Amino acid sequence: MRTVATIAAATAIAGALLLALTLGSGDAEAQKIDPRRPSVLVVGPPRGAAPMQRLDARRSGLSKTFLPSGPLSIAWRKPTGLTIDHPPLIAADGSLVVVSSRGDVGFYDDRGDEKATIKVGAAQVGPAAMTSDGTIVFLSTSGDAMGVRRGASPPIRYTTRIGGERNTRAAPLALDDGGVVVATLTDLVVLDAEGNVRARVTLPEQPAAPLVAAGDKVLAVTSTGAVFGWTPGHDSVRLGSFGAPIDGGAALTTQGTLLAVIEGNHLAEVDVVRGSRATWSIASQGIYLGPPAVREIPGGTSIAMLGAMTHTLGFVLALDPAGQELLRAPVAKFQPNVLPDGGMPPLQTPPHTGMIIDARGAIAFATTDGRIGTIAPDGALDTLGDTFCAKGSRGGVAGLTPFGANAFAVACEGGLIARIAGGNTPPPPAAKPSPSPTPSSSADSDKLRRREP
Repeated sequence: MRTVATIAAATAIAGALLLALTLGSGDAEAQKIDPRRPSVLVVGPPRGAAPMQRLDARRSGLSKTFLPSGPLSIAWRKPTGLTIDHPPLIAADGSLVVVSSRGDVGFYDDRGDEKATIKVGAAQVGPAAMTSDGTIVFLSTSGDAMGVRRGASPPIRYTTRIGGERNTRAAPLALDDGGVVVATLTDLVVLDAEGNVRARVTLPEQPAAPLVAAGDKVLAVTSTGAVFGWTPGHDSVRLGSFGAPIDGGAALTTQGTLLAVIEGNHLAEVDVVRGSRATWSIASQGIYLGPPAVREIPGGTSIAMLGAMTHTLGFVLALDPAGQELLRAPVAKFQPNVLPDGGMPPLQTPPHTGMIIDARGAIAFATTDGRIGTIAPDGALDTLGDTFCAKGSRGGVAGLTPFGANAFAVACEGGLIARIAGGNTPPPPAAKPSPSPTPSSSADSDKLRRREP
């Protein structure tokens, strides 16, 4: 199963991999090699547990390691002094990689010890991705693509002028050939392993979600919900549309469909081959919170895990393509704002953070009010209690990232990072889907359900 864009082909020069279809257009160039100095090109899928936003090139939110399944505890917490806008990454050696809003990059081991810090000092940077050789790449407000790597000399490996404005929503996509695709507000740009521009395309609309890999194409979901596919060296092609802006990002299922939350209460998919759109589920009351996390279950079907809320309760849901709820776990309670006439105001989507999952069905989540918790494969709920991060624009939580076996990391926007561990060693994955937990007895827990035909 391919997990990153398969847009590389072997060459005879130093074992480098070039973009497929390079010969089809002058807009794509080969990896540049300087024969006057030795070069080592590392290729293949990035080896870290979370080399890019939403963990992988499908943006599945699916952890390669088990998440906690026992009572939660804070293994350590550490203030970094940084402002953090995006979830941390995980390097090949297991280090937690924290990229600040100014582009300074900190590396921390599983004991919380700071192993290195690379000072960049940009005014502002967008989300980052880690390439095959461990280079962390992001765009600055000045329109430069910057690549930094721990252990390199100098640690800032390259600064490549891209132009345009940084895109805070379209996270970069690392490629199998050691390169990376970055997005401005208008363009997609392929950089090779040395930071050289290899290909570029201007999209008709603004990319507005983390870039996704699908076969030989890079998928970009725009601000209107349109889905464009691009094979470097060729023009972009409109593959379909969600019909509305998506919430937080889209995940590619193993069946080849993009899944996202639209219009607040729809979980919808777009078939990127046929261009069709279908609805998995509609919340007749309340709203869904994207992006969804997806995993495959026995039988070749994908299921989605996502947040949901009404005026008084927050939930974690698991849904199948028919809209059947496999899991409904109440995880938060809210005090509703009642209007003077006794009614409820329209429900607005609050700032929120995407959850992560593992192959067994365990889930790690952050509620909209900043609480951290997990749901075990058998439906057992455990939380850390009080609000973990200081209140901020996303409940203070910048993101969650798997951080070794039976653990995950929490990054707070104010700069606090922590490793959350479980008390029990996870068992091997079950052969069958996990049973659903007992539904809440609250009447409000029935407000989120699939609309019957």
